Order: sequence, then structure tokens, then C-alpha cells
Amino acid sequence: MNSNQQVTTVDRRALLAAGGSLAALAVSSASIEGAFAQATPPAPTAPPGAPAPGKVTIERLSGGVLLIGIDRPHTNNRVDPPILIGLGKAYYQLDHDDSLRVAVLHGIGPDFVVGLDVPAFAAATAAGTLPPKDADFINPLNLAQPRAKPVVVAIQGATNSVGHELALAADVRIAASDSQFAQLEVTNAVFPAGGATVRFTREAGWGNAMRYMLTGDKFSAEEAYRLGLVQEVTPVGKQLDRATDIAKKIASLAPLGVQTVLASAHQAVASEDAALQALQPQFQKLLRSDDAKEARAAQQEHRTPIYQGH
Repeated sequence: MNSNQQVTTVDRRALLAAGGSLAALAVSSASIEGAFAQATPPAPTAPPGAPAPGKVTIERLSGGVLLIGIDRPHTNNRVDPPILIGLGKAYYQLDHDDSLRVAVLHGIGPDFVVGLDVPAFAAATAAGTLPPKDADFINPLNLAQPRAKPVVVAIQGATNSVGHELALAADVRIAASDSQFAQLEVTNAVFPAGGATVRFTREAGWGNAMRYMLTGDKFSAEEAYRLGLVQEVTPVGKQLDRATDIAKKIASLAPLGVQTVLASAHQAVASEDAALQALQPQFQKLLRSDDAKEARAAQQEHRTPIYQGH
């Protein structure tokens, strides 16, 4: 399969629904974002003039490296259901194909992932096609059973909300110097339900993570490197080459040893599982709050929201 082919045959299925961040697909594959879409009046179909759907491209590189591309640059790689399905199927292929040893995830175009396509997920929820029923699917946010094989991510440009959470779910992160990160959910009266409350805190430390999750402020590649969120910063345009080099080095090593490193590390942080599984009910509760409704109304009316704390 070449890099222009879509990973997934979508079967007209979509996944999840929409909100401030990509939902945590729980072990049951239920969608938090589905709750958000259901909390707002969903359209039966995609809105008129909606941007073309995205896709996920895959390419097999030498040595057992799987190159996975998020391909929707006309929307700054805003994640829609086909992209989410494509990522889940690509990760399933990675874990279940013995000839593959490591993946490199990247965004095609100037940005990695600017956020979530809310109308597309709302339409998918209204169509009744959620949660996903595909057997060949692994949660791309790594919220259920951890992946067995490593993922290196190459980041550039806007990496917001679900984009940052997809990066945090990878094992090694390489960022171009123009990368700009943000965990924006709190500015929409919700919270990061795709794993950032667990992983951002673990990777950067409590105070550093709260500095950005509690404000929604943006931060640079250099700040991400200082916090330990990315392992290297490269010149613009070199991030994918560097991520691929690292992936090829990993792929050259004994696969059982590499996979056991991952398994042992996941075992060490197994206490996170309960926190990850709690994301869904916590997010659903927030979506029903008056403040969340006020946030959505303010966005539609182009005004500053007025929050009451209930």
C-alpha cells in the first residue's frame, strides 16, 4: 500500500462525536465526544459546505517501519471520523503484523493537528454509527490496552488539544522549531478527555502541566522541550526525517526486547488505568453543566462567555 492510499475502508462508519478535545475511547469503545454531540442539537448530515473528509495514509518503509500520515491539510489536519478510524486501523496493523516493528506518525501540511472537527463528529453521532464496531481497531489515544509496539511522532505547526493528546500517546516525540502546543479544553468549559490530565502531568510535572491545562495558554517547541514533552527540536522540515531515523534504529533492534521494554514500562504506570477509564464519566458530567452550555452558546454568538460555576 502506498502513501496515497487510505488506511481504512470506512464502511460509512464514523467514530466518536465532537467536543473541545477528542474523546477518550474507553475500554468499551464508548465515546465521550458522543456525549458532547448529543448534548447539542446534532445535524443529520454534515453541514452544507463542510470541508472534504480526511484520510490516513500509510507507507511501509524498509526495516519494518510503518509511516502513518494524517492527511487533511485543507483544514489544518482537523481530526474527523475517517481520520480517527484510519489511525485506529493503522495502529491495529502495526501491532498485529509481525513484519512491522515501529510506526512514525506525522501530519501532512504545515500543521500536525489543529484540533477536532466538531460538526463532522456531531453528524456521525446523529447518524447512529457510533461507537465503532470494527474489530481491527486500536484506540489511537492509547487509553485502553496499551499498544505492544512503539510509535515515534513528528510534530510541526499547530498541535492543539487532541493533536497534543495524540502526541502524548506516542512513545518518542520530535518537534519542528515552529511547533506550537495548546491544551485548550478549559477555555471551552470542559477538560482534556483524551489522556492529557494523566500524561501531561506525568511527563512535565504537576505544576508545569497545570500551568498550561488550567489556562489554555499556548507554548512553543522550546518550552515543550524544557518540560520534557518532546525529546528533540529540529529545524522546520527536518522533524520527519529525524523521527524516521529514530524509528529505524528502534526497528533494527531485537523486537522482543523492544516490546518488553514497553510492556514493563506500562506495567510500572498501570495505576494510571483507573484515571484513564474515569475520563469518560467526568467528561460527560461536565458536558451537562450550565457552564459548558454557556461556552457553546458564547462561541456561536461570538461573545465572551460568562461562567457561573454550575
